[in-house]
Amino acid sequence: MIYDTIAAISSPHGTGAISIIRITGELSLKIVEESLKNQKTQSKKMCFGYFYSEEKKLDEITWVFHQAPYSFTGEDMLEIFCHGGKIITEKIFQSILKKGIREAVAGEFSKRAVLNGKMDLIKAESINNLIHAKTDKSADFFSNQMNNGISSEIDKIKEFLLNQIAEIEVSMDYPDDFELDSEKIKDTLKNTLEEIENILKNSENGLIISEGIKTVIIGKPNSGKSTLLNSLLKKDRAIVTDIPGTTRDTIEEDLNISGIHIKIIDTAGIRETEDKVEKIGIEKTNKAIEESNLVIAIFDMSNFGDKDDFIIADKIKLLKDKNIIIVFNKEDITKISEEEIRKYFSGYNIIIVSAKNSKIENLEKKIYDIYKNKVEIETPVIFEKRHKYSLIKTEEFLKNAINAINNGVTFDFIMYDIRKALESLLELKGETYDEILLDKIFSSFCVGK
Repeated sequence: MIYDTIAAISSPHGTGAISIIRITGELSLKIVEESLKNQKTQSKKMCFGYFYSEEKKLDEITWVFHQAPYSFTGEDMLEIFCHGGKIITEKIFQSILKKGIREAVAGEFSKRAVLNGKMDLIKAESINNLIHAKTDKSADFFSNQMNNGISSEIDKIKEFLLNQIAEIEVSMDYPDDFELDSEKIKDTLKNTLEEIENILKNSENGLIISEGIKTVIIGKPNSGKSTLLNSLLKKDRAIVTDIPGTTRDTIEEDLNISGIHIKIIDTAGIRETEDKVEKIGIEKTNKAIEESNLVIAIFDMSNFGDKDDFIIADKIKLLKDKNIIIVFNKEDITKISEEEIRKYFSGYNIIIVSAKNSKIENLEKKIYDIYKNKVEIETPVIFEKRHKYSLIKTEEFLKNAINAINNGVTFDFIMYDIRKALESLLELKGETYDEILLDKIFSSFCVGK
C-alpha cells in the first residue's frame, strides 16, 4: 500500500495554451476542497473554477477529480488544467506541494498504476514507448500492444502453469484420491514450451521496433561516412573535412525512413594506424559493429583497392549474423566500374551513391526493403530485452521440468522448476517484482506519467 500523495507538472515546461498538473493519493480530495473551494465534487466530471492559494485567486482553471479506484493510478486522483505560462504553472504547483504533497519522480504515476493492479508492467512499458515513438509505424505498433498485446499471450501461458501446479499439489496432498499422469503433464509442459518458443522466434522484430534498427556506417577515413550520415539526416550533424581521421568517436542519431526507425551511428575510419587516439576510435567502431543489426560499409569509388579497403572487406566477410549493405560513394568521380565492384563483393547488396550530392534514394529504398516486413507486425510480440530474458528463464525451467519427468524424478522436485517458470512470467508482467527493477524501468518514463 502506498500512503503518500504525489504531484507533477505533466505538460512540457515552457509557454503554451494549457498546462496540466496531476495529483494522486489520499490528499487529492483535500486540494479539491481547500484550493478549489469545492465541497460537493463529482468524480469524472469536468469543472470550472479558480485555484486559490489561501484566499488569493491564482488562476482560472478547469479540473477533473477521479475517485479511487476508478482512476489511472487506482487512487484518488486530480487533474488540473491551468493557463500555460511557466510562472503561473509553477505558482500553482508550489502551492500544492505546501499541502504536504511530494513532487513525483519519473514514471511514478505509472508505477502506482502497476502496483495497484490497474495495468500490468507490459502495458505500462507500451504506453511509455508510445509516448517516445519515433515513427508512425512504431506508434501503431505500441498502440496495438496496449490494447491487444503480448500480455494476453503471457496470461494464457500463466494459466497453463497455474493449472498444472494446482493439479500436482492436489495429487501430492491426496495421493489416494488423485493419480498423476506423467505423460499428460509432460505433454502440457511441452505445449507451453512451444508457445514460449514461438514468441521468442519473433522477439527480434519487436526489439527492432522498440530500440530502432541499430545501423553502423563503417569505412576507411575519407570514404564519405560523415557525408553520408549528413545526407541521410538531411542536416549537417557530423564534421566533414578532407583530412583523414576527422571522426574520432561514434556519433549517434535517430532517422526515419518511410516509417522505419533507424538508430544510425557514424564511426571512426578503419585503417592501420599508430595514433593512440585514432586506435581508441577504431575500437569503438568494432564494438558498434558487434552491437548493430545493419552494417553499411562505404567505399570510395574514386580511390578503391588499397590495403585499408581490403581490411574492411575481410571484416565484412566475418559478419555472418548481420544485414550488410555495400555502398560505393562518389559515383560522380568514379574510377572503377560496377562490374569490377561486383567481383569483389559477390552476393552482397551493392548500392552506388553520391553522398555529397544527396543522391542516396536507392540506399534508403534498400534499407526499407530489408526491414519493411519486420516492422509491419499485427501479431503480439515482446518488445523489450527484459521480456526476452524472462521468457528465456521460463523456457529453461520448463525444459528442466520435462527432463526431470523423463528421468523419473518425483513431482515434489519437478514442482520447483514449474514454480520458477511461473515466477519468471509473473516478474515479466510485474505481478511479482523487485523494487530495484521497477525503479530502473520507470526512471525512463516522463515525469507526471
